Amino acid sequence: MAKLAGVSRSTVSYVMSGKRPVSSEVRQRVQEVIKELDFSPSAAGRALATATTDTIALLAPMVDNAAPEVALQFVNGVVQAARRQGQDVLLATGDEAFHSVERLVKANQVDGFVVLDVEERDPRIQALRKANFPAVLVGMPEGVNDFDRVDLDWREVGLMLIGKLAQAGHQHICLVGTPAAGQDMDMTYVNRFNDGVQRGAQLHGSTLVAADASNDFLATTRKIEELLRNHPEVTAFVVRHEVAAAPLFNALNAAGLSVPTDVSVLGVSLDTMSLHSRPISGVLNPFREITGAAVDLLAQRLEDPSLRPRTVLLQPEYDDRGTLSSPKH
Repeated sequence: MAKLAGVSRSTVSYVMSGKRPVSSEVRQRVQEVIKELDFSPSAAGRALATATTDTIALLAPMVDNAAPEVALQFVNGVVQAARRQGQDVLLATGDEAFHSVERLVKANQVDGFVVLDVEERDPRIQALRKANFPAVLVGMPEGVNDFDRVDLDWREVGLMLIGKLAQAGHQHICLVGTPAAGQDMDMTYVNRFNDGVQRGAQLHGSTLVAADASNDFLATTRKIEELLRNHPEVTAFVVRHEVAAAPLFNALNAAGLSVPTDVSVLGVSLDTMSLHSRPISGVLNPFREITGAAVDLLAQRLEDPSLRPRTVLLQPEYDDRGTLSSPKH
């Protein structure tokens, strides 16, 4: 290629990498040869030429009992944010965290990592520490202060939702839980949300009961129907996870209960949640802002590795969608 363009190999590298200025005439000559040869540099070649791959790894467990509708929104958010930064995304799934991180680092395939669904004792964090590689956590594991982190302030979400119900006069509240994946994996957002709900209940003197949720529509519906029979005093529900909303409304309809006339429903949802059930009042999970901030933090870390670790907590905003009213009794 260099011979055909009549330039040195280093000049070809500068044209491809943009690391050094090259005259427009020389640049055009090299680009014409590239086009003529239909040349496309490999990731390894770019890494050798520029010391970067322009690719970030997205570590997403995507476990069998997780909610794919929600996970894919976050994956898409990272992809779109990375595209705006001129980055490609390599998706690594499964639970072999150590092997995934070690393999990608050794192969020089990526410049850094974005980590989704962070657990309190997440093995991926240990693997990234060992590799000493740039990474951003979407989650707030307790005691982890050596990584950039971003998430919604889930404690404040729990406090806010219980507070809204208490202000409306609700004292007996049912928390419709997270799918089993969130519980089994000790997700940081689940723990912080639960903490906020408990603090809110203590602050306002609310009584809490819980209904477990799963990705099984009928099983979750039956759980809620059983709770309605055993706890007729409940006048409000807090939906902790999007997938529980549709079975909740199904159970309420079967029991002849109208929202918000008979019971109130608040929750946390994606802005796409109305595809699966009627919209509910509460907090929108700002997945675009979260993933955008994660990619931005990683880009800044790659630009300046000496930056101190940063924590970004997005504050929740209440959205009234007409599912909250005062209790009838």
